[in-house]
Amino acid sequence: TTLAPATTTTTTLAPATTTTTTTTRPPDPLEVATEGIEGGRTGGSFFVLLSGVGGTTPYRWSLAGGSMPTGLSLTPLGLVRGVPTEAGDFSFTVRLEDDRDEATEADFTMSLFDPLTIDTTNLPVAVVGYGYATDLEASGGTGPYTWTVTTDVLPAGLNVNAAGTISGIPDRSDTTAFTVRLEDAEGRSVERGYSIEAINPLVILTPSIPGGTTGVDYAFSMASSGGRAPHEWAVSGGSLPSGLEMATDGTISGQPTVATNASVVVQVVDSDGRVAAFPYVLSVVTGTVRQEVVARGGTV
Repeated sequence: TTLAPATTTTTTLAPATTTTTTTTRPPDPLEVATEGIEGGRTGGSFFVLLSGVGGTTPYRWSLAGGSMPTGLSLTPLGLVRGVPTEAGDFSFTVRLEDDRDEATEADFTMSLFDPLTIDTTNLPVAVVGYGYATDLEASGGTGPYTWTVTTDVLPAGLNVNAAGTISGIPDRSDTTAFTVRLEDAEGRSVERGYSIEAINPLVILTPSIPGGTTGVDYAFSMASSGGRAPHEWAVSGGSLPSGLEMATDGTISGQPTVATNASVVVQVVDSDGRVAAFPYVLSVVTGTVRQEVVARGGTV
């Protein structure tokens, strides 16, 4: 038996080919991420950095419309900075652009208020037995305001209401120190210390003025109490008898020259301008020194 010879077959394979596919994801939509800018008080330094998302960095920020608070500005990096100088509500629009010139905008509103301040520096003097009323003044913050007394008490007979009016009738002379508290509608508060001096009323104590005599030296001093010293005296109505004068210390002096019943109003003024006045009759009688009457004109 004859066998056929062996046959060898060679197969050539083509080299393997690998294909890589790269998928580029588009950037997220460009958005302003900052939802709001909190306001505050005027006069203080202000720094707020706006933020964005999506798009392609770097970002560029600008003001697209409206008005930012006076004293604030927006930088290209998105920084709101400055010192606000004007209170009020401000609305404006900012524009955000990315590196591909895609853009978006967002609206903001800021509320600014002036610092809450009690403006009243001093309180007027009260007079015992007389009605007293004065209003505390304030500015800044957000109205309406509420006033209270936080420490000690007001002078006896006086009270303060929520609107800041101090009123009543003081019943004794004294100086009283106390502290008031001011609160605005947003709960912000400030305090300030005061004192009220209650003094006795200015009165003239002299019930009558003694009479005088012509040709005789005369001296009499008026008396007063209350008010605030020093006191200054003057004739405010009528006139003293001829030859007499009144000094500012209340002394009436001189030498009357004519017999008369002079009606005169005398007043006293204290250092704060309070006035007390009273009418008098000052009588002058003829003395032992003869009055010489000289005739003029005519024919003898």
